[in-house]
Amino acid sequence: MRIDSLNIARVPEWGSVGVQNGQGGAFADVLEQAISDFRSLEATNQQNNLLLATGGMENLHGVMIDLEKADIALQFTLQVRNRIMEAYHEIMRMQL
Repeated sequence: MRIDSLNIARVPEWGSVGVQNGQGGAFADVLEQAISDFRSLEATNQQNNLLLATGGMENLHGVMIDLEKADIALQFTLQVRNRIMEAYHEIMRMQL
């Protein structure tokens, strides 16, 4: 059995993120990749659930591992969204 690592977000090296280099969009790229990875894990999870329900899959362990990967990816995505919203609200509360 082979267990793959969960690559939710590929965070660039410190110092290579947008503002330090004068380039924009690095955070957006990381966030977009995380959402893309989540969507692919969710699609795999749905396919496995369908196969399991119809009796087409005998490897219950693989289904459970994929389910947990999708759950961890969802939790990660929600936490990133929550942090972004907190930062946005903090910026909006600042007085100029």
